[in-house]
Amino acid sequence: MNSDDKVIKLDLPAEARYLSILSTVIEMYLERVSDVAERDMTVYNLQLAAQECCTNIIDHAYGGMPGGRIQVSLMIQVEPRRSIVLEFHDTGTAVEEATIAEPELRVGSVRGYGLFLMHELMDEVNYSHEASGNCWRLIKRF
Repeated sequence: MNSDDKVIKLDLPAEARYLSILSTVIEMYLERVSDVAERDMTVYNLQLAAQECCTNIIDHAYGGMPGGRIQVSLMIQVEPRRSIVLEFHDTGTAVEEATIAEPELRVGSVRGYGLFLMHELMDEVNYSHEASGNCWRLIKRF
């Protein structure tokens, strides 16, 4: 599969009720990719990481304000190693990733695990802020 001609792009409202669409697309996209090890676990991990990323965009970048959008791209990267790449773009407030505290795992909490889970589930998590907005790039090798 060549990433150049197999990119899926979504433009979603920044609202939690639309995130199930993204989960469905991730599952259907990976159904079309051959040789994915532990397919069900890989799909689940990608869906959970994507949900956490989008939830953080909704809650923090947009602060729950209506009208925000999240542009999502899904693609297969062949080099340097076969991977699925998820990119999330938004025009919300920039994130100061260095100021985000790691959750205290021994103390129960309902919130605060999003970035931690993204890093645990994915092989790479990269964030950048540019004039056009924020970009999260999540990579899972398979």
